[in-house]
Amino acid sequence: MVSDSSKNAALEPGFFDGRFMVEIAEWDWGLYVGLSSGLMPVEHRFQGGLNYVRSIEILGRIRAPLVHRAKLMRIWISPFRSDMRFGDEGLDEVGQFYRGAGDVFGTSFQASLHLPEDALAPALSCLSSIWRFMDIWTVEDDPDDRGSVTAFTFSARIHPNLAEWAGPELEAR
Repeated sequence: MVSDSSKNAALEPGFFDGRFMVEIAEWDWGLYVGLSSGLMPVEHRFQGGLNYVRSIEILGRIRAPLVHRAKLMRIWISPFRSDMRFGDEGLDEVGQFYRGAGDVFGTSFQASLHLPEDALAPALSCLSSIWRFMDIWTVEDDPDDRGSVTAFTFSARIHPNLAEWAGPELEAR
C-alpha cells in the first residue's frame, strides 16, 4: 500500500524552486482608452489609431518562500488575442518577473503576466468572488534579476500539500 506522504509531489526535490505563493490583498480592473501616439506601431493600434488597454492589477503579500514572506508583490495581467503564439515559433514565457522593483507601493517584486482574452471575464468573476491565492513559477534568466514566468495559477485555498510551505495565515497589515 502506498502511503499518503509518498503521493505528495511537494516532497520532490526542486518542487518549490522558483515558485512564489502570493496571497491576494487587493485588485483592480484597469481600462485605458486614448489616441495612439505616432510612436506606436500600426499593428498595435486598435481600429487604426486608438490605444486601448485592459489589464488586471493585483497587489499581494508573498506567503512562500519563507525568505520573502510578507513582502509585497505587484502583478499586472494583460489579455492577449488568439493570434499570439507561444512555443517554438512564439513567446517562450507567459510573463516576466522582477526582483527589487520597489515602486510607490513599496513592493519588493513585480510580475507582468499574459492571460488569454477568452479567460478574462471568468478571471474577473473569480477574483471578485473566490480566488485568494496565486502561485507563480519563475526561472531567473537575467543577471539584473529579471526572470521568465513559466506558469501561474489561481486558487481559493491552499492545497494541503502546500500548507507547511505556505506557513500560517498572515496578519492583516
